[in-house]
Parts: sequence; C-alpha cells; structure tokens
Amino acid sequence: MKPFNIQKILIPIDFSETSLLAIEHAGFTAQLYKADLILLHVVEKYWEKFSIITPEIEVKVPEDFMLSIEKKLEELATDIRTKYGVKSECITSNGNIFSEIISLSKEKSIDLVVMGTHGASGIAEFFVGSNTYKVVTQAVCPVLSVQGTTSKFGYKNILLPIDDSTHSRQKVNHAIVLAKHFASKIHVLGLPDSDLDEVEMKVFDVKLTQIQEYAHKCGVLCDKAVAKGSNQAKVTLDYANNNGMDLIVIMTDQVESITGRLIGTYAQQVVNHSKIPVMSIHPLLGVTIAWENPY
Repeated sequence: MKPFNIQKILIPIDFSETSLLAIEHAGFTAQLYKADLILLHVVEKYWEKFSIITPEIEVKVPEDFMLSIEKKLEELATDIRTKYGVKSECITSNGNIFSEIISLSKEKSIDLVVMGTHGASGIAEFFVGSNTYKVVTQAVCPVLSVQGTTSKFGYKNILLPIDDSTHSRQKVNHAIVLAKHFASKIHVLGLPDSDLDEVEMKVFDVKLTQIQEYAHKCGVLCDKAVAKGSNQAKVTLDYANNNGMDLIVIMTDQVESITGRLIGTYAQQVVNHSKIPVMSIHPLLGVTIAWENPY
C-alpha cells in the first residue's frame, strides 16, 4: 500500500454556496501539499418523455449555456490560483454527476475528492443517497465532504473513531499524514460494541493505546477516549461537537449498531449530519497495514 499523499484534488462544482466553500477547503489543502486542483462541472442529461410509444428524446444543452458554465469555472479557477498560488484546471462534461466524478477520478489519478454536501434527513437519508454519499462509497481515493456550516479552514483537532471492525485501523496512516501537514492533534475515539465483556474491553483498549503510541512515534500529538452508545454515528458526532473537533476521519464500512442500520449506515449518517468536514476512506480488502512511518 503506497503512502497517502495529495498531488491532485478534484472539486465537483454546482455553483451552490456549499460547493464554493468546498473550493476554499481544497485550495487551502492544495497550498499545504503543493497539489494541483481540477474543477469539474457536470451538466446532467435531460430527458423529455412523451409517451410509451414515442422514444425518449435527449434535450441537448445549448452551446451558449456551456460557454457560460466554462467561463464561470475559469473565473473560479483564476480566483483560487491568485488566492492560494496553486495550479488549477477546469473541466465541463455532460452526463450523470456521480458517474462523471468517479470516471474522472480514475482517469486523472485523483488523490482526493473535495465536495460539498447538503446532507439528508428522514426517509430520504436511508432510501435516496445523495451524489456526495455515492461518491464517498464508490471512489477509490479519499473523499472530503464539507457542509455549508463549515467556514473554518485547517484542521487542528482530528477525530479518529476506532471500532472493532476489520478495516477500522486502515485510516490511521491517513490521519497521521494529515496531522503532520496541518500541525494537528489526533483524538482517537474508541467505539466498542456494547456487548464486550471486561476482558474484551481490555483488548480493545490495547488497540487504542497502540494507535496512540504509533502516532507519538510519528511525532504527532494524540490522546484517546472511549465512548459508548446504541448509535455509534451519533456518539461520534456528539463527541466531535462537544470537544471542538475540526475534522473526522472515517472508513466507509464501519460497523453500525442495529439502530444505525435502520436509519442509514455509520458513514452515511456521519457524512450527512456532521457540522465539520469528514474524510471518508474506502477500505482495501485483504490488505494488512504495516504501521511504519507513513512518509
């Protein structure tokens, strides 16, 4: 597994306030990593259906509309170059937003996708996945999701939730690399299953201690805590809100409680409801993480 590094950042833009905020987070990150930015706007396909007999007819996007979009994108790219001193390019495409983001991420070997999310609640959260959450679960690179309430840039306090799932510790190196660049402190939050007995809890605490000691070995400040609750996503979000966290680093397949399954997966709940940025990392199956210096 190659070390986590950020050289190319993709930012999907729909010109909403949240996506414009995502540009600022991406620009700040690119400045620290000396990374390049790619601004992407996808014009979705529009279809007009007349009847069962009449075939579906694609309504083509007018050329002047496309030119207007390209001009707006270039203005944003110019602003970000001036403000953060980073390279940026613009891409406009037609198609499905989710598919275009995933395709371009692979084609351009993107290291990080930064995108705004408007969240979801109620029945929509479970049954209707937003484009952001679809990207979170399918992208091969990490995805940084940003809510419209996130106006502060930089991550001084990084929350690292750890449960007892197989892949939970794969994100440790990512958090350490981020902490080194942003001069952050990592806060390891243990999320044990509610049915662990005393012996199992001691074993679980050893895992948390190992992570803390590894972070210290890499020159990163790190503390640890344990929090229990029937819904691990809510426990995570409450801890983040109550302890001044700036970023949450999660895996996309963390084990959720029975309550969590009824209202969406752990990652889905955290991405939709977090008031601070969330970095989601896709697990690598069959990969054993060697805890050595991640640089």
